[in-house]
Amino acid sequence: MLLSLVFKSLSMLFFRKNLTGNQSFLKFLVGLLLFGNLFILAWYAFLQEIFGEDIFEALVFHFVFGVKGVGYEEYIIPTILFLTFVYACIKSFKYFTIFLTGEKTNFTEFLFGLVLLSSSIYINPLFLDLNRFLTVSETSIDKDLFYDQKISYTKENKNVIFLYLEQIERTYLDQQLFPGLVPNISSLEEEAITFTDISIPKATNWTVGGMAASQCGVPLFTPIASQNSMSGVDKFMPLAKCAGDILNDAGYELHYMGGADTEFGGKGKFYATHGFSSIEGWKELKPKLENPNYRSPWGVYDDELLDLILARAQSLNADVKPFGLFALTLDTHHPNGYLSKSCNNKIYQDGQNRILNAVHCVDSLVGGFVKKFKNSSLYDSTILVVLSDHLALKNTATDLLNKGDRKNLFLIFGKGLIPSTFDQEGSLFDIGPTALGFVGTDTKGMALGRNLFFEESIERETLDEVIDNNKKRILELWSFPQITANLKVNTSEKIVDFGERFVEYPALILLDKDIQVSRIMFEFYYSLSLERHVKRLPSDQNYIWIDKCQIITGQQTNNEDCVQFKNSKTGASSVWRANNNVYSKEQLQSFFELTE
Repeated sequence: MLLSLVFKSLSMLFFRKNLTGNQSFLKFLVGLLLFGNLFILAWYAFLQEIFGEDIFEALVFHFVFGVKGVGYEEYIIPTILFLTFVYACIKSFKYFTIFLTGEKTNFTEFLFGLVLLSSSIYINPLFLDLNRFLTVSETSIDKDLFYDQKISYTKENKNVIFLYLEQIERTYLDQQLFPGLVPNISSLEEEAITFTDISIPKATNWTVGGMAASQCGVPLFTPIASQNSMSGVDKFMPLAKCAGDILNDAGYELHYMGGADTEFGGKGKFYATHGFSSIEGWKELKPKLENPNYRSPWGVYDDELLDLILARAQSLNADVKPFGLFALTLDTHHPNGYLSKSCNNKIYQDGQNRILNAVHCVDSLVGGFVKKFKNSSLYDSTILVVLSDHLALKNTATDLLNKGDRKNLFLIFGKGLIPSTFDQEGSLFDIGPTALGFVGTDTKGMALGRNLFFEESIERETLDEVIDNNKKRILELWSFPQITANLKVNTSEKIVDFGERFVEYPALILLDKDIQVSRIMFEFYYSLSLERHVKRLPSDQNYIWIDKCQIITGQQTNNEDCVQFKNSKTGASSVWRANNNVYSKEQLQSFFELTE
């Protein structure tokens, strides 16, 4: 960003000297490029405040899978500042030509200024991030990098609790940077199996990204970058083998509890896809609160949430069936955090840094939670994993955090475990297989993750390259439903029902010669319309298109929906009005000439 600004500033000096009064078009063009680049840099800074790194990956993901329940209040000030800057740019643009008062045009100098301006635009970090987001490599460094093994289980598996601490990273334990900030977690490290060097791979540094990485061993790439929007698909990475799938196969009852709305970022869909029978967020937990009006902009405060989590764990522990309980705190969400009422008298130092007050409070709450856990009957039969969901995003302590060695928190508690500290390199991908090894599963690896007690983590220097070169394979974990029986167009719910799975419509379903679904396209913000996609399809492409009749036929209708079938062999095309139509597999085979 700094280099882009420097190039832009230097180019202005050359343009001022070399644009004369009668070059109004060039002045307008140069001004547009300069201000446009400045606006995009400001937009990048604004988005970085919210999403941190991997902006487009996080931005598009949240728009595809939902932002319902977002704590809008904490983004009001950054939004006002950004809009004020945009307004100032618009107002000052018309005066910009006054600055360009050169008397003589020197083509060489003007060209050099243009090169500087072009370079400034080329290295704009927002464009670089967009390029990384859209790039999908067709190669793979090593097919064996994806650990895909049969998993065995012991006869007596332990229960497991995953407690994600919102943006509480291990850096907060640094006594030089944050003296006395987290005394409870620092003390708990001495009672746990601790991993001190857990890094954050790319496309994982937001909540659901961190959960997918630590439970499935893969980064969270959104398939819209490969010209497929997954906004209408019913499953969340259904082909990924995640911790929930492994535990579910072993007969565990799985629960998720978090204070925020489960629709935010697709958390609910993620857990529902991977074996969880109970998924509770703000809406589901609200009736359980003593005071439903006691909530932060995001949802349940952590003092009440942790009590609910412990009570649920104790209730599940009374059952014979083993359980897995995955939970996420909230109070330490960037940029300022929120203070539970039980911590009103527990501020950090002078209390001026709000996020540090929140971290100090949650440290106290987590200390109490672990103490209660260890003094309960849970301790005999349950493994407790305490970890960061991801590194802290831009907050009021970022300058201090950046002075430290920024790593994730990863602690494991359990009766009979010998407290130990492990300093070997690891990443978020390694957390799932490592933790499950204590529960009673034989998991030496999971996708890009490794059980750190048996295998070495993928080398940190090459991990981003491994991720980039395996992006296509990771995207393939988002599979499409197949036509195995009847196909029903449900017009009341706006879905195409495949039986066990469904997709929302409008949708363009592409079929191969055996009428297997090869791709489903949905319309999404920057994508082409489905009508234009249809016009661009090769002549040998079979498809089923569900959309407005007017769009499919080009004729005025009463806002009705239609279904179009296209047979590439004969060129035959049939259009029916959608009225909860049901098409049997035999009918489809007959239309596409696949009957015996």
